[in-house]
Amino acid sequence: MEIYLNKLDNITQNKYEEFKENVEKLLENYQKEDSERYNLVKEKIEQTKGEWDTTIDLVSENSRQSINISQLLAYEYCLASEKITEGKVSFKDMLEKLFDGVKKFRIGNPVPGKDDECLYGKSFNDKTAMPVTSKLYRMVMPAGAQHLDYFKDGKFTEAVFIFEKETIKEFAKDEKGNQVDLEIEGIDFSDLSKGQSLLTNLRQTAFHEWNHTAEKERIIETDDTIAYEYQSADGKKYRNYEKIDKYVTIGKIQEPEYIVKSTQVDSKGKIIKNSNGEVDAFFKDSNGNIKSRDKFVFTLTSNNLDTEYCFSSGLTTREVLSNGEPKMHNQITEGFVERTARAMIKAIDPQVIDIDEGKYTEYVEMADRVIESRDVNLGENGRGQTYADFLMQSSKLKRDLETRTVVLDDGSKVDGLHYISDYADRVKNGQTRKSQFFKKMPVIARKLNLSEAQIETVKESNLWQKRELTDDEQNDLKSLLVGVTPSNKAYVDNVVAEFVDILGEETEFFNGIAEKLGYTDKTIEEQKITKADVVRVARKDEVVMEKENAIQGRKINDRDIHLKQGNTQIFE
Repeated sequence: MEIYLNKLDNITQNKYEEFKENVEKLLENYQKEDSERYNLVKEKIEQTKGEWDTTIDLVSENSRQSINISQLLAYEYCLASEKITEGKVSFKDMLEKLFDGVKKFRIGNPVPGKDDECLYGKSFNDKTAMPVTSKLYRMVMPAGAQHLDYFKDGKFTEAVFIFEKETIKEFAKDEKGNQVDLEIEGIDFSDLSKGQSLLTNLRQTAFHEWNHTAEKERIIETDDTIAYEYQSADGKKYRNYEKIDKYVTIGKIQEPEYIVKSTQVDSKGKIIKNSNGEVDAFFKDSNGNIKSRDKFVFTLTSNNLDTEYCFSSGLTTREVLSNGEPKMHNQITEGFVERTARAMIKAIDPQVIDIDEGKYTEYVEMADRVIESRDVNLGENGRGQTYADFLMQSSKLKRDLETRTVVLDDGSKVDGLHYISDYADRVKNGQTRKSQFFKKMPVIARKLNLSEAQIETVKESNLWQKRELTDDEQNDLKSLLVGVTPSNKAYVDNVVAEFVDILGEETEFFNGIAEKLGYTDKTIEEQKITKADVVRVARKDEVVMEKENAIQGRKINDRDIHLKQGNTQIFE
């Protein structure tokens, strides 16, 4: 990726200079202190033969400075894996798994002609799949990064893209024939003046996507790993992995002219996405007829595999419906992927303060409760074991969760995996109380007659993102919502009270996860330790007092005795 510094503001230019200095300093230290493993990473990147983007180049009128970012990210990813697993996953094992999986790594947007083979679809043999280099992909996939599985020449491979936020000029036309632009998501490499540092952003994004590779597991059916199908305690049938004997490929990419509704274009000519993050679009067929966008498909070729592959998608399952068709179920895997990525960043940079914690909030919280309590449950050597299982053999963790039966409040039962993942699905589908509450926010804002400035102030307070609100924070939120209209106070009191109640209900669910799954709750263990420390300190004080009383009970010639509380040492 090339960054042209003369096109950027001074703040962003300075941020890039800081970024360059930080990366170079880290690389210098890693190479000096751990040259053998540092060079192993370098060799792996070279072996991809250019399929891994290696640098971010800072270009000015008189110079080009290359920042070897991929070397840093790959090295730190393997180092962090070793640290968070307490050495249960070695640096070299993680290095092998990373490069066995990710054959293509791009920082920036997919390259037409080079990345056309990377298809985004529902399955490997999905005839409606689309190339990541196509306009169609950009309209239906608003993500800032993407992990993709695909087959190339009959061999399974994976690609990871970290997209660049930009505006694609003259992307399509409106109903009147006017050219319109499309703004696509990704890292805003042209403006580093606010938000996360670029280094933290790249770490968090890359580690998250690479964790999808780590959780991916090829299942050998003859091994004692995990069942293809199983009947859960809730009476439903689930599949743990998919069997693949076919895949699709594309030849030449040919796209039609896309038409977007004029009502979906803003005053600057940019396409406005709908509530699903997609663009309401159509296309013009070869006869000039306008048809719904979802009717367009690329010409794909179906290919047979020499052998059947079985892939486990981490903690994701597929519910088998009554007609035998599988339905994707369980979104909790994103929580484990993101929770692990954050732990990795903190393992290599304990002082980091700008990790984005606004992503997958509920999913991460649930994953955190499982990871912490399961490690405690595994005993003295359990620290880091759940991370290790997730990264190297996710089916082991999945099977553990599946075999745990949870009794719900109404007496019905469900397995442990779907106890947490059903809640994750409710979050995804906007069915939780909190989701419903947030849907009412525009109504609340209108009821309170809040100005745009007031709404922005409330957002910036971050109070809506809190896991719980102290009394002071509740009062702060009330003040922000009431503003200069005292008559709103009663209504605001009710709104905040409802929100606090929702947070309490949510916390009760999270706090109960460990017990429901039959794990040892870390919080309870910490309370036991704290209690033991209190008893030990109290006993130590008793010993001191006994000695002090004994000293005071006899006469000691010409000596001053000084006793420190909690310390039996006697100083003359």
